[in-house]
Amino acid sequence: MGLFYIAVTKTNALTPTDLGVLSVLSFLASTFSLFTTLALPTALAKFASENLGKNQLEEATAIQKTATRAILALSIAGFVTIALFSEIISQYFWGTPDFAFFIVLMATHALLSNLSTLYQSSLQALCLFGKMAAVSIISIVSSRTIAVILALIRLSVSGVLIGYIAGSLVAVIAAIAFTRGKIPDLANSAPIKPLLHFSFPLFLSSLTLLVLNWADIVILASVTSNYALVGIYRIVVSSIGVLSVIYAPIMVTILPVLSARYSLENPESIGKILRTASRYLFYVMIPSCLGLATIAPTALTFFYGPDYASGAKSLAILSISVILLALYSLIATALTALGKTKQVLKISVVMALSTVALLITLVPFLEGVGAALTRLTVQAIGLTLAIYTLQKYVKVRLDKEAVWKSAAASTVTIPILFIIDFTFSGKMPTIQILAVEILAAAFIYLLALYILKALNSQDFELLRQAFPKSLTKCINILEGLIVQ
Repeated sequence: MGLFYIAVTKTNALTPTDLGVLSVLSFLASTFSLFTTLALPTALAKFASENLGKNQLEEATAIQKTATRAILALSIAGFVTIALFSEIISQYFWGTPDFAFFIVLMATHALLSNLSTLYQSSLQALCLFGKMAAVSIISIVSSRTIAVILALIRLSVSGVLIGYIAGSLVAVIAAIAFTRGKIPDLANSAPIKPLLHFSFPLFLSSLTLLVLNWADIVILASVTSNYALVGIYRIVVSSIGVLSVIYAPIMVTILPVLSARYSLENPESIGKILRTASRYLFYVMIPSCLGLATIAPTALTFFYGPDYASGAKSLAILSISVILLALYSLIATALTALGKTKQVLKISVVMALSTVALLITLVPFLEGVGAALTRLTVQAIGLTLAIYTLQKYVKVRLDKEAVWKSAAASTVTIPILFIIDFTFSGKMPTIQILAVEILAAAFIYLLALYILKALNSQDFELLRQAFPKSLTKCINILEGLIVQ
């Protein structure tokens, strides 16, 4: 997804204004998916995994069938509604009905994405994470590749949307193929009321998350009416999204595991799982985010061109916020696995209200920087509330040693990166400066971890389990160099 934005900006296939228009269309697609799934895929993953953990295959199958019927019906009804009112929506956002066709294309993509999400939830419940990852990879690679090709032949925003549709269709076909035969096709279906009772608070929570993820884009566009500025800020936010590859797999993996452990009344193991996950997050997220914050101007110039370097301050602020976001996601996932969806909702409501209030206050004066500061502040509020809430049900055990050792090792790299940037800026090509900065930061960080005796054999055993067997030899060599 990051390469997609690089391709369309470096080649000028999409202008910052085009990206601003695409941002609003993406907001509409997110809104469509929210109101046509009602968080039922999450309910499917939770309840089906619980029943499978108890070897109750028929109950899991009935839940899957009920969720499928509900989401199909809602998605089709939502698409028809969007198509009928597309000109009115276009008039509202852009003052002209000319964008109605774009809205219909985005609604088509959103409908197919709902189906893909539905089948991926079944794979998640079955703990078939490899298949689940394959569906995501197929969707992203095919959709963005086709989108770039069509954008390069000057189809602009419409070409990108057609690419999204094609990729989503391929993903749905793959997901159906992966789930076929995994759950028997039984005639029975489960009552939908328990699913809705669980998912409705999550739906309301997702509604607040829609505000958290898109309010800055919408308010920035409304206040400034500058879609080029919106496009640059959207590029910055999308760049930060690349960091989700570090923490998102953990959240997907531990949801069914925590649900199964909780169903077996084993709260102590929940605390151990959270500690292990937090240790991984601290040692990887802190250096990645602090490093990106430090080299923000160089990174934006290299990946997108000098026209986007004005977003460097926003990128630096948002990079720090991702550390808090990863931890909040971990705690919120644990609360979801414990069935405490109402508590997640309350936290999300506080975060959404805080977001709107801060955006209205900061954006008129600071524009993109104000929007970025809002995200950072709100993530800090959400994390504090989430930890406080989870402590009421299980003992929250985060790895405190990993926090300070990773932070200390990461901090050492910052002045080195500043020196490199100051010394070589304008004297070397951007790609060489970026390469030197990344290599220097990685070397210094690993050296600092060695001096602090931060890593142990168990950490590398976890890496051996997580990475392909072909990398085992490299991991063994790294372990021999670092573990004392």
